[in-house]
Amino acid sequence: MGMNVGISEYALAIVTTDKNVKNGGGCPILYAEDNKELQHKAMLMAKCVGGMVHDMTNGTLIIVKH
Repeated sequence: MGMNVGISEYALAIVTTDKNVKNGGGCPILYAEDNKELQHKAMLMAKCVGGMVHDMTNGTLIIVKH
């Protein structure tokens, strides 16, 4: 049996209401004005890339590919 080598789980995007979050790891950051927009943007992004949304608390969500 062959061994699957490569990255299979990774963060695709960060969605946050915190304007102080800065890009430092190459992952795109999407800013939202409020919680409703936060949830909507995260859901749309996750659907587009086939990812899952995870709540990091304090108004920050990440979209991860599993």
